Amino acid sequence: MNSSEIPMGVKVQICVTNGGDTQAKFISRVMKTGDKSLLVIPFMHKGVRVNFAGTGVQIHMEVPDGEGNNWTFKNCKIDTVKKNGLLYHRILTPMSEAIENRRGERRTYVWQPAIFTIEGITDQIFTTLKDVSPSGFAFVLDARKRLAITTGKTVSCTINEKDGNAVHMRGKVIRREKMDQYVLYGCRCSEKNEEVIAYIDKINGKKGAENSGP
Repeated sequence: MNSSEIPMGVKVQICVTNGGDTQAKFISRVMKTGDKSLLVIPFMHKGVRVNFAGTGVQIHMEVPDGEGNNWTFKNCKIDTVKKNGLLYHRILTPMSEAIENRRGERRTYVWQPAIFTIEGITDQIFTTLKDVSPSGFAFVLDARKRLAITTGKTVSCTINEKDGNAVHMRGKVIRREKMDQYVLYGCRCSEKNEEVIAYIDKINGKKGAENSGP
């Protein structure tokens, strides 16, 4: 999807992070589009217009297309503008072309250690699993490590849980993205993994219990 192809009236979601975990998500509706920017109804939180200024803040925008696919515009900037007497949030994107969410499903953030076996690399790698979904997963490596991991490589991942249970995943690398301190690899599995689905349900169940309070 090109930024100029975002239609007026469509709902967009922004994910605000501090460079790691997602801190907040906001949804609004596009009122006007332009070259690498768009105006939306101001994002609000508890009746107050959100201020997106801050150190280390990263903003990614997700936009659906007419076929139900999700597209991501990374590293956006948001400011407030006034037009025809009305206030809007203006979203500026450095990307003319968005990244397609190739897994197409909600990803559960885990950020925990796991063991990886990667095609073409003899030794197993102990690094961080970033997120999982029923049809894929993503992991990160220290950017200082120069490993020959290219798209199409097969990756196996094992998560050893505290209760002694082990969760196994296997997929192919479909995305490589250089971050400030690490390199992110997105992997897609050939089919949905029931073992992983149960693991995701367990994680989300724990989060729901934590958020419910005493």
